[in-house]
Amino acid sequence: MGPGLARARRGLRRALPALAAYAAVRGLGVLLVVGWALGHHIAPITRLGTLWDAGWYARIADHGYSVTDGLIGAHGIPFSPRAFFPLYPWLGHLASRLTGLGTAGGLVLVSWTASLLAAWGVFAIADRLGGPRVGRIAVVLWGVLPLAVVESYGYSEPLFTALSAWCLYALLRRWWLTAGLLCVAAGLTRPSATALVAAVAVAALVELRRGGARPWRSARARRLWRPIAAALLAPLGWLGYLAYTAWAVGSPTAYFHIQAAWDTGVDFGWTTLRWYGHEVTKLFAFGHEAQRHAFGRLPMALTGLAYLGLLVAALRQRGQRRQPLPLLVFAAGLFLVDFVNASPQPPIARFLLPAFPLLYPAAEWLADRQPRLIRPLLAAAAIGSACYGVALTFHGGAPS
Repeated sequence: MGPGLARARRGLRRALPALAAYAAVRGLGVLLVVGWALGHHIAPITRLGTLWDAGWYARIADHGYSVTDGLIGAHGIPFSPRAFFPLYPWLGHLASRLTGLGTAGGLVLVSWTASLLAAWGVFAIADRLGGPRVGRIAVVLWGVLPLAVVESYGYSEPLFTALSAWCLYALLRRWWLTAGLLCVAAGLTRPSATALVAAVAVAALVELRRGGARPWRSARARRLWRPIAAALLAPLGWLGYLAYTAWAVGSPTAYFHIQAAWDTGVDFGWTTLRWYGHEVTKLFAFGHEAQRHAFGRLPMALTGLAYLGLLVAALRQRGQRRQPLPLLVFAAGLFLVDFVNASPQPPIARFLLPAFPLLYPAAEWLADRQPRLIRPLLAAAAIGSACYGVALTFHGGAPS
């Protein structure tokens, strides 16, 4: 057994309690979804693997980028599958072929597997920074978020979180080429990989600064090509897909034009702030249907505000509990990308699912409390998340 495999086995054994806890809280959510689906004569895996954006991924997995739904979006622009990055549907197609589960089953299998890998990565980083107790709590927190049900959908967030977590872990271990390659894969998974690219670039710059003013003259010069290579590799997945889309469509701005069909763009947060203002107004629309819808979206809105508070807490940490710079850059980058997104329904709560470093301050705070206090709290959060997941899956709109 090579040293790398032995190290992975030791790490997995150390992470098993955290993974078991994650599987328990998410398993509760999945069981409730399955029970509700079967009770209403709905195929649960089909529902999880074709709901909202999952339907687009299923179409790409089956037909590539050649088939669309024929609908017209905002500004008269047709909806196009090219808005969705390719790695996740490719893996879903492969899983479907290898297992015979069908497209929806293949996508869900990839998501469930990626969720466990992501949970392992979340634990590995937290364990390195604060110990196994912090790691276990951080993993459970990730599994009981209000939109944690998305971790079980045929969505790309679990895969992106797994790739991001292990890329950041590789940066902490200075496994530069591994980090660069994982960032390439993340760039083929979601457009928000720009935050991970920034984290890799910042980590590489810090490493070069450690070599002195003229690092190429130092004794470490022979090793400095690795962080440089990682920084150069990092954006290739994201840039590669945008370049491919530009070539396929015949326009250098093709991807951004396609995204405009969903009425998205950049307005530096104005749409997000306006959405929050409208939601607050609707909460007081007594007797009106809008009030019921606003209460249904309240967990998502509050999650976005909680992420803001956690970001401030993470940035204010000092001493041994201050997170390494790549983690802060990644989390802040994701928050910034999502905040400035001009979407009519800002999907902050869902798009920030991969921003797991923001959970570490909360995990550290809980780790300092008595277990008899935090266990009921986390159990209640798991039940609430599971119930909200059922409501979102069968009665809500697109998760945002």
